[in-house]
Amino acid sequence: MLIGVERRIDPRHRVGEGGTVALDEHTTIGCLVHDISASGVRITLPDASAIPEVFLLSASCLPEAAVCRVVWRDDETVGARFEG
Repeated sequence: MLIGVERRIDPRHRVGEGGTVALDEHTTIGCLVHDISASGVRITLPDASAIPEVFLLSASCLPEAAVCRVVWRDDETVGARFEG
């Protein structure tokens, strides 16, 4: 594995603003959108394990709420791609 090689399809842009993740139709949790690209997003929140594999993300950096699929996660961070 080459260290420092960018594997992302699209360039990412730093954001650093708040957003919300819909866990189901009645429950949302706050998150911080760190960066975004045309194909995905990286968010942090207190417990990444609470995020389902597919979720709805709302943030002012998005033109509308986006359906996302988890690609990777650690304790507090989720990397996801946009669906559709």
